[in-house]
Amino acid sequence: MSARAVYASKPARTAVFPEWLDHRVVAALTQMGVSTPYTHQVHTWERLHERQHVVIATPTASGKTLCYNVPVAHAIHENPCARALYLFPTKALARDQESTVRRLLSLARLDAKAVVYDGDTPADIRRKAKKEGSVIITNPDMLHTGILPHHAGWAQFFGNLKYVVVDELHQYRGVFGSHVANVLRRLQRVAAFYGSRPLFVGCSATIGNPEELASRVLGRPVVGVGESGAPTGKKTFLLYNPEVVDPVMGTRASAFRTAAKLAADLVREDISTLVFCQTRRGVEIVLRYLQDKFRQDVDIVRRIRGYRGGYLPTLRREIESDLRDGKLKAVVATNALELGIDVGELDAVLLAGYPGTIAATHQRSGRAGRRLHPSLSVLIARSTPMDQFLAQHPSYLLEASPEQALVQPDNVEIMLAHLRCAAFELPFGTAEAFGNLLVAEAQEALTCLAQEGALKLSGERFHYVADAYPAAEVNLRTALAPNVVVYNLETNEPMAEVAAHSARFELHENAIYQHEGETFEVTRFDPEQCKAFVRPVEPVYYTTAVDQTRIEMLQRRQEKSIGASLLQQGDVEVVENVVGYKKIKFQTHENLGYGDISLPPRVIETESVWLVFDGRITESFNPEAAALALDGIANAMAQVAALRLMCDPRDIAFSVQTAVPEGGTQTHWQPVIYMYDTHEGGVGLSERAYDEYELLLTDVMALVSGCPCDDGCPVCIGPVAPGGTAKAALAVKDTAKTILALLTGQTLLRSEVRS
Repeated sequence: MSARAVYASKPARTAVFPEWLDHRVVAALTQMGVSTPYTHQVHTWERLHERQHVVIATPTASGKTLCYNVPVAHAIHENPCARALYLFPTKALARDQESTVRRLLSLARLDAKAVVYDGDTPADIRRKAKKEGSVIITNPDMLHTGILPHHAGWAQFFGNLKYVVVDELHQYRGVFGSHVANVLRRLQRVAAFYGSRPLFVGCSATIGNPEELASRVLGRPVVGVGESGAPTGKKTFLLYNPEVVDPVMGTRASAFRTAAKLAADLVREDISTLVFCQTRRGVEIVLRYLQDKFRQDVDIVRRIRGYRGGYLPTLRREIESDLRDGKLKAVVATNALELGIDVGELDAVLLAGYPGTIAATHQRSGRAGRRLHPSLSVLIARSTPMDQFLAQHPSYLLEASPEQALVQPDNVEIMLAHLRCAAFELPFGTAEAFGNLLVAEAQEALTCLAQEGALKLSGERFHYVADAYPAAEVNLRTALAPNVVVYNLETNEPMAEVAAHSARFELHENAIYQHEGETFEVTRFDPEQCKAFVRPVEPVYYTTAVDQTRIEMLQRRQEKSIGASLLQQGDVEVVENVVGYKKIKFQTHENLGYGDISLPPRVIETESVWLVFDGRITESFNPEAAALALDGIANAMAQVAALRLMCDPRDIAFSVQTAVPEGGTQTHWQPVIYMYDTHEGGVGLSERAYDEYELLLTDVMALVSGCPCDDGCPVCIGPVAPGGTAKAALAVKDTAKTILALLTGQTLLRSEVRS
């Protein structure tokens, strides 16, 4: 066990119902067992009554649902024609909330219908929903493609729209959040066309900047409600690091097997348990391991279930119902159960690997102890760099504030895509703004689309004239390039998806692709069709792509000193060429040879932050060791930056470039470490990295210094000096630590620098 934390129970803090709240709604709440609402619920109701947009950022199981269901029911009592739109990131969560709002409306004696409107909704119910649905429960994708482009059929709904609820707001960050923010801009534009100005209610897990995120996603200034009045039971949190099984590679005992073993022990003690895995395949592996431990007891096996995307809706509903009713002993799930689905009374949660953010860790852990009983949460560290960083420095997880979520709705590529959709829905006036874009900026963007042939200016209005249906061409879950699907040739079935940018490095022909502990060789890569085909192999080596990345600064926006070096942030052009790959032997890291790759270069204009090293730092070291050390520092930065920036690791990339200062010579080399957004135009990650770069360097120093390896390993600076001597490898890691100490102002102890 690496760390343990115990959180004491807290009593409830309650308030009285507001005097203005309809007595029939109060009576309905009383029948539901809510005679004294929590303080944060009443605070939310009062803010909404004052016509303020609100974001609620309280812990899991704190009663956020009533924060918005009650004002909606009150609005329908005041005006039976009133309408509300509920947005949830997943279908499962939408279905779960449907029964809750229906019960409140029924007990309040309201002739109002709550209807789920998504891809699983039958056609006849969809038709009725447009005319009769008082509360439409859907997801951003359906709003984007199935509702807004067909708003004429929803005229009555939009004309009476009073509330828009955006639940699980913390899920809307990065590229996905930037897309959703633009969808909500379009929603507000359509609602205004029909004469309504709805109030927005956002619900979020505990993150570092709920008000900032909500105001950017919702497009409205918001009031934050963050202090929960709900009671909590005693909670115990453990961070467990399995034993090392391969000291050379730094690998530890499987998190899957460890999770199955711990879950089996809990089931034997009759402790209801939820196991979270990062992938669908992980769910199936842990589920099999766990069920195998009870093969002699068929009744227990039947009460251990899996839950993930890909299961039919009827099966998911059955599992959710059995979990709420206490019929199941254990469930192994993906993050589909991380969100606010009611899972009844759970005693323990196991996390097979770090979920990627502190906020998600809290969210998943909060699924246990929802009924005030003592609860247990265990995070089982994997051998990945992120997990091992947390195992070495548990205070980052146990004491640090949750991360800040970031969106960039004005990303040029994303914004232009939604401007096309918005123009398809309603023509744009020449004096019309769009979201945060001022009139002049919006007109410039619309003129650009007109020059492309998508729009045409007629009089004082831009009309959509292209043939394509624009919403169908915009995937909210990605930027522009779709993911590459990996197919297993033995089964002819898809087994994984890889981001288009990463696929160039991981799925080139003859690459060794590692997936859930198994190894495959890529036999064919078709980037145009976004497909890669692999076959299982048992190689003695893995592959590392060799890329030549050229970065040219386009515009420098800001700069500051970091130690004796200079940190700058701005716009860059990135030209990525994947030219070959190395074969690196497992265990020894020997270089077994090279292979060629023939792929066209990738050219993007994006945002970047870059650290320009003072030549005096690097000239004091052996040039070869310094170059390898800087590559290692960039590798370590890539491991921890996603933690610090609360983003998907695929959203950022690092590159070490070498520049010769003006008037200098090749002996006075000046290295630069670039971190850039991998999405065209950027999504704001480099600006956040600029603000937190000192903390990022401190994280990297902690990771490298805390790693027990001698030569460098995949957990810290990466395998270094393949084929070289042990002394050379040691010098590289020591050089990296010395450079980091100079940058962070730390002093290395004599024992930390080896000769």
